[in-house]
Amino acid sequence: MLASRTDGRITTQGGTSMTGWERLWQDPEVRARWEKMPPLPEVVDMADRLEVGGRRRVLDLGCGLGRHTVYLAARGFEVTASDNAPAAIEACRKNLAEVGLGADVTPLDMTKFPFREASFDGVVGSHVIHHTDRATLIRIVDLITRQLAPDGLFVWVTPSTRHHYCGKGEEIEPGTWVYAEHPEGPIPHHYCTEGEVRERLQAYEIISMHEHEHREGAIRRFHWRVLARKREEQ
Repeated sequence: MLASRTDGRITTQGGTSMTGWERLWQDPEVRARWEKMPPLPEVVDMADRLEVGGRRRVLDLGCGLGRHTVYLAARGFEVTASDNAPAAIEACRKNLAEVGLGADVTPLDMTKFPFREASFDGVVGSHVIHHTDRATLIRIVDLITRQLAPDGLFVWVTPSTRHHYCGKGEEIEPGTWVYAEHPEGPIPHHYCTEGEVRERLQAYEIISMHEHEHREGAIRRFHWRVLARKREEQ
C-alpha cells in the first residue's frame, strides 16, 4: 500500500499511497458512508471461529474509521489497528472512545511490520493491500503470513479485474493501473484474477471465496472476499 510512481518507475515510500485516503477520510460524505457499513460477513465468521478456539489476538490492517476494530473490540478481542492516514487513526480512536472500548491503534508501514512472527490469531486486510504494485503486494501477503500463528485466519478483500477502474489510465505492469481520475488519486492499484488470489494464498486453506459486486449508479466495483486459514506446517 506504500508504492508511488516517480519518473515512470514504482518506488516504495512510507505514507505516499494514503494521500488520497487522507483526503477522503476528511470528507464528511465519505466518512458518513463508511461509518454506516456493518462488519464484513467474513470478519464475523473469522471472529466466530477464533472465539470457539479461545484465540483473541487480531490485527486490523488499514483500519480506516474502525468499523472492524470496534466490532472486534466489542466482542472482547485484543485488537491492534493500523493505518497510515492520520485522519483514520484519529477517527478510529474517537469511535472506540465513544463506546468505551480500547484497542492499540497505531500508524503502520505495511512493508515493515514491527511485530514478532506468529503474533496474531487473525488478520483483516480489507480494501487496503492492493494500493501498490504486484511485487509489493506479494511481499505484504508474505509478511501477513509470518505474523499469523499456525491455523490463524486471514480476511482479505481486494479488487478483481472486473472492477470499474481496472483498465483505466496507464497499465504500468500486468494488472497494475494508475488512473489520474481515480477517487483515491493517481496511485498504483493492483487488480487480481481469481488465479492470482489463489496463488498468493498457497500457504492457506481457503475457507470461503467469492467475487462481490457493489454498485453506485453506473459504477460497478468487484472485489474478491476471502477467508483463509494458515496451514499448520507454514
